[in-house]
Amino acid sequence: MKIKLIIVVSSVLLFTIIITFSLLTPRKIFFPRENEIKTINETDIDKKIELITAKIKLFPDNLEHMVDLGVYYFVKGPKYYDIAINILHNAWKLGSTDIRIFYYLGCMYEFLKFYELAAIEYSKFLRNVPDDIEVLIRLGNVYYKLNKLNEAYIYLEKVLKRDKNNIVALANMGFLYYQNKNYDVSKEYFLKVVKLAQKRRITEPRNVNYYLGRIHYESKDYELAKEYFSQEQKNYPDNIENSLYLVRTFYHLREYKSAYELIIQLKELIPKNKELLSLEREIQKRLFKS
Repeated sequence: MKIKLIIVVSSVLLFTIIITFSLLTPRKIFFPRENEIKTINETDIDKKIELITAKIKLFPDNLEHMVDLGVYYFVKGPKYYDIAINILHNAWKLGSTDIRIFYYLGCMYEFLKFYELAAIEYSKFLRNVPDDIEVLIRLGNVYYKLNKLNEAYIYLEKVLKRDKNNIVALANMGFLYYQNKNYDVSKEYFLKVVKLAQKRRITEPRNVNYYLGRIHYESKDYELAKEYFSQEQKNYPDNIENSLYLVRTFYHLREYKSAYELIIQLKELIPKNKELLSLEREIQKRLFKS
């Protein structure tokens, strides 16, 4: 009799321990950042959506499942952003304070160029996670696009206080000072980015070399401008504005053959561009004179 009682008590105790442990152990949430999404298999996403949808039918008041569903629709890509936004916004209206809502809504609004809405969502996220470097950069970038340069500066400064060699923040700070026509300070930031990129053996962010080229082009230092425009052309051949400036730079340096060769390449991308056709006529004249 005593043995049976001990066994029953032990079973109850074990059950209590399991329940307590499960309550203390937080559920692992699905929270991939935007740069991690490409690693997720599309078939797995569809299976998860099907599974979570079934769970919601059984437990319609479970807001965690609703947020999970919104996240998976976000992961499916921009074609599904309308569905993801609707689900996540509804979850928030129903009382969910899951921080994933603010992150993903911010990302989607930013992608759709609803920058004011993106700023609101990123700000909500940062009230919960104030030291999140990615979202600090994102909010600074959104304010830059809204032409709220002072606000953009504040958030980029916060990033650089935490990580003084953050390449994205340094590049964005360079863009900010360039926009303010403070070209000397802008150049300092861009050169830091170039140096760090070389040290880490990575490609500089888009437009860094382009703006360095612009700074030297405006001061008529065409040789240095050519170096930076050429590097941007190598890194980002689809940067049309940079390529047009490189053509102009070749023209000023009287490197007409190089200019003409680049024009032929660009005509495949922008065959009806008036500026390009005008440059082509001018350079053809110089080539014939040569």
